[in-house]
Amino acid sequence: MKVPPPGKRSVPLERLFRAALFLVPFGVLGNLALSLATTDRKLLASLQAFPKEYLLLAVGLGLVPWLTNSLRLRIWTRFIGHPLSFRDAFRLTLATELASAATPTASGGGFFRWGLLVQRGVSPGAAASLVSLVVLEDTLFFLFAIPVAVVLSSAWNLPVLRRVGREVRGSTLEVLLIAVAIGGVSWLVVHLVLSGRLGARTRRWGLRGVARTRRRMRTGWRDARDVYRMIAARGKSRFALSMSLTAVQWVCRYSVVSALIAFLGIPVHPVLFFLLQWVIFTLLNFVPTPGAAGGAEAAFYVVYSAFVPAQVIGLATAGWRFLTFYLQLALGAVLFVGLNVAETRARRAAGRAAESRKTAPPQ
Repeated sequence: MKVPPPGKRSVPLERLFRAALFLVPFGVLGNLALSLATTDRKLLASLQAFPKEYLLLAVGLGLVPWLTNSLRLRIWTRFIGHPLSFRDAFRLTLATELASAATPTASGGGFFRWGLLVQRGVSPGAAASLVSLVVLEDTLFFLFAIPVAVVLSSAWNLPVLRRVGREVRGSTLEVLLIAVAIGGVSWLVVHLVLSGRLGARTRRWGLRGVARTRRRMRTGWRDARDVYRMIAARGKSRFALSMSLTAVQWVCRYSVVSALIAFLGIPVHPVLFFLLQWVIFTLLNFVPTPGAAGGAEAAFYVVYSAFVPAQVIGLATAGWRFLTFYLQLALGAVLFVGLNVAETRARRAAGRAAESRKTAPPQ
């Protein structure tokens, strides 16, 4: 397995990492301000008497996806012949989460996961197939889980979901129009470059770029096709195991809110709250801010205000955002730095040992 040399870092990832750390103090301060402004002081003072086990459960549920994502990654990298240790898979998972936190939610973590896999020696096509496989597993889970949750919770009767549906339809039209405009402008620029209207030198540069892109796409498509053929031929058991981990991952992540609301002493509807979490995280794809800052809190406040009393909704919103984003961001940053420091020290020690063996006199 190809490992980057000591000290070599990805500059874009480092910048995103610093941006993610920049979000933590402001997000926590914003959460505290929201809690103080919307929650009765007596309720805040009495929080120490609330059942702590539910709060600890919420924290644990929020961290489970780190474990399941790492295991899923390790399963598939071993399968394609580029095995990662659990430590490396865990560090790659943390890096992906940190980078995703500093970008709009719609961008997802797929691009960063792909780049980090390529850095680890996985071919671009195979890395793309692993990223798409994660998306496929998540999609299959939700295609099953969401209809079941709708039926069990009778969610079609909720006015809040009808209102959310109207908002999503309006936002989707805007997003599609923007995508069409971007696609049209991109096509026009490529056409002008390749036709030579922007100069012969630009045309030669464009033709070389197109040829290089085509070669990479052919190679990537061939690698991805081979990976999926391998899975179809002898990877069914691994796919079943990975799908089980996928189910555990999303059930835990979308159950954080149920544990938090139970901690606050409010009646819990686990299946309905699971469905509403899916609705909220889907809405966050339309929020252009890094980590969906601002939009996430607003979406939670609107959706859950029908189930959480007005005197507690601000505290519930701040607690949910802290447990599902800022706590993980801060803890992930600390762990990521710790793992990198430990690896750097181990490499330096190995380098010194190898150097001493070279200079040692023969026996």
